[in-house]
Amino acid sequence: MTLRLGRYLVREVAGLYLLGVAALCLLLSIDLLSVMARFLVEHDAGALTIARLLAFKLPWFLHLTLPLAVVFSILVASGRLAKDAELKAAYAGGVPPIRLLTPLIGVGAVVTVLALGINGWLEPWGEAAYQREIQGFLYARPPAATQVDAAFAIDGVGTFFAARLRADRDDATRAELTGVLVVLADGRTVTASRGTWDAITRTWTLEGARVTAAGDSQGEQEAGTLTLAFPLESTPEQALMRPALQTLTQLVARVGDLRDAGGDVAEARFALHRRLADASSAVVFALAAGALALRVRGRAAGLGWTIALVVAFWASWTLTGTLFDRGVLGALGAAWATPVAVAAAGGGLAWWVATR
Repeated sequence: MTLRLGRYLVREVAGLYLLGVAALCLLLSIDLLSVMARFLVEHDAGALTIARLLAFKLPWFLHLTLPLAVVFSILVASGRLAKDAELKAAYAGGVPPIRLLTPLIGVGAVVTVLALGINGWLEPWGEAAYQREIQGFLYARPPAATQVDAAFAIDGVGTFFAARLRADRDDATRAELTGVLVVLADGRTVTASRGTWDAITRTWTLEGARVTAAGDSQGEQEAGTLTLAFPLESTPEQALMRPALQTLTQLVARVGDLRDAGGDVAEARFALHRRLADASSAVVFALAAGALALRVRGRAAGLGWTIALVVAFWASWTLTGTLFDRGVLGALGAAWATPVAVAAAGGGLAWWVATR
């Protein structure tokens, strides 16, 4: 009986889940179009262009809607069952409420796997295509990727700094350096106004370089064109690519490369763990919403709790991102704070359901 009731509950949830995903994606589409309306009108964007932009943004919409729709579907479905006294009949028939939580967690686990694939690989592809479409309105050629205040500390070699690092549009293995300062492992300091990073030869070639020996701040010497070993595994294109455009595999590699090079890994680490955490939100939402749903009294209560949980999630998700940007929270804390809090709340609710 419990197995049959579990399958029945999953079918109820599945239909509402698809409806929830569609409704939330529609809301996000309307929000995006309202923000971009003036830009699209000014550039005379046609219906086909707008449709492409929305299609490219769909993986990002799903990034948010897949876990949130779990809350909606579970609470509304359980509210309907409670209103029609079906849950009460099941409890009266000897089915403990906690037994019905297992299939709901299973639904969340399936959504988590799906979300991981979308967040990890489809979303970066969609964001790259979206950016190319937007840049087509503004530039004859897309602008070269640029980073300011780029620093790398390579063990046994030295610390490399460039005030501006700009990728070569025509060669992904080369980049232009401006405002260069290098402190070598032997204590020498090298400065140059400009130079080139070549990822094939793994070198920085500096023009008009000046070299100061260790401990001799007054003994600066002209070195002309100077080539320094720069054994970094990444190419300029990989180092300068925005985390939002990288797959999970690329982000893992980037975090490792930046860590080995002594670079700032915070942004890449946050992007990596944010995607993992957001995907896992589906299963922890299923735990929390499922435990709560088995005690709701009707459809109105289910809908009310859905709104409350979605608003709380959105507020926490936005706040933690802002706190990371301002340096208040670290990458891991900011990425995982929301799902960990939901998991703790869900565990407490599940214990309450099991002991009542």
